[in-house]
Parts: sequence; structure tokens; C-alpha cells
Amino acid sequence: MSYEIVIRRARAEDAVQRAELIKLGLLSHQWNAFIYFLFQELTLEGAVLAGAVLFIFCGASPAACAALLPAAAALVVLAVSLAHHALASSHTQKIHKELFGLVAEARGPLIMDAPPGRVPIHTSLQVCSQSSQPVHSKLVGTVSVSEFCGPRSSGWLHALAVHPNWHRRGVGRSLVSTARQLAVDSGLESLEAVSSHLQLAARTLLHSLGWEIRGTYDRQLIGTALILPLVRLGLDLPYA
Repeated sequence: MSYEIVIRRARAEDAVQRAELIKLGLLSHQWNAFIYFLFQELTLEGAVLAGAVLFIFCGASPAACAALLPAAAALVVLAVSLAHHALASSHTQKIHKELFGLVAEARGPLIMDAPPGRVPIHTSLQVCSQSSQPVHSKLVGTVSVSEFCGPRSSGWLHALAVHPNWHRRGVGRSLVSTARQLAVDSGLESLEAVSSHLQLAARTLLHSLGWEIRGTYDRQLIGTALILPLVRLGLDLPYA
């Protein structure tokens, strides 16, 4: 039996693997988030100002003042890590109340890692009979659609995650496309989503599938010290 990826409805027993995929997806942005927040103007200004105060008014040595930048970097690392773990926990809790969820399941004679080359992707939303051949499988992607509070009957697409070893294989595109079709079949009028400046790949994917920008806003992670710009995206299903 050759390798394949099957897009199917999520089941209750998938919860643990889905949570792990969501966590991996968010943690994959940690380095970019660290660089982004460390070099935010307010972070650097705070470190420089604190160093100047210690040097001028407290008589601290230049070496002690210079140590403020590594200390600021450590605080940013801690803040980014805590924020990502909190987001992972939030997304994991939300999938328990989803309208529907989808997973991408890699199947093959032995699933150890992503095999080289292209892997065919199929959609199977019906209950399938078990193969007579021994098959190993693992979840490599997930997405969730929850109810969105608004003037229309809309769904909120979130918790889109693909295992880092399976990036650039069409898994995310297949998950989003299948979610769109299920949303249409469910009678939803639109799908909504949000993407941060650190999730360029996800935003590019949604744009390529016809999603449009609804607006932008900022999320304050730690007061005004750490601010993350977000882009709201949407897809009107009757015209999709």
C-alpha cells in the first residue's frame, strides 16, 4: 500500500493528537515572534531608558546597563512562550464546541516521517470500511469551524495547523477547501478567520482561496508593551 493523506471529519478520539498539532503549529512561530517583539520600538526604548536611569541616577556600571538588553530578551522569550501556550489551550478548548472539525490523516504501511515526493490527498467524509491490509496512520493536520456571532449565519475558521514535517504538501489547502464545502452544505453564509503578521503563510493560503480582508486591529498581549497586529479575513459562501 502506498502513502496517502485522507481528509476526514474529526472524531472524539482525535482530540489529543489535534491538540498536539495546534500546539506545534503555534510554537513553530516562536522564533519569528521573539524577533518581532524584541525589536518593537517600545521594547528597545524601555531597555535604553532603564539603562540610562540606572547609569545616571543609580551609578550603575556600563556593563550592568548593557545587561538590560539580554534581560529584556529573556522577558520577551517568556512572554511569547506563555502567550503561545495560552493560545494553544484556548484553541484546544474551542474545538470541543465546534460546529465541525476536520483532520488530515496520513496513511501508509509505516508512518515514521513525511516520505519524499508528493503524497496524494483524498477527501473521505463518509464512514469507510477498514482495509484488509495493515495500515499505520497519524494525524498531520487539523482545522475547526465554530459558530460565529454576527448578523449572518457564519462560521469561524480557526485552529488550522499542519505538522511542520508536512508543510508545502497541500494539506492546509485541502483542509480549508473541504471546510468551505462543509460550511456550504451546512447552510452557512460566510466563513470568518483571523491571521496575525506572524502567520504570513496562512494568510497567503486564504487569499489564494478567495478570502478577502475584512479589517485590521491590534491585540495587546502585555499592555502596550507587546502588540500584535491582526488581519480579519472572510469568505462569502454564496459567491465562493
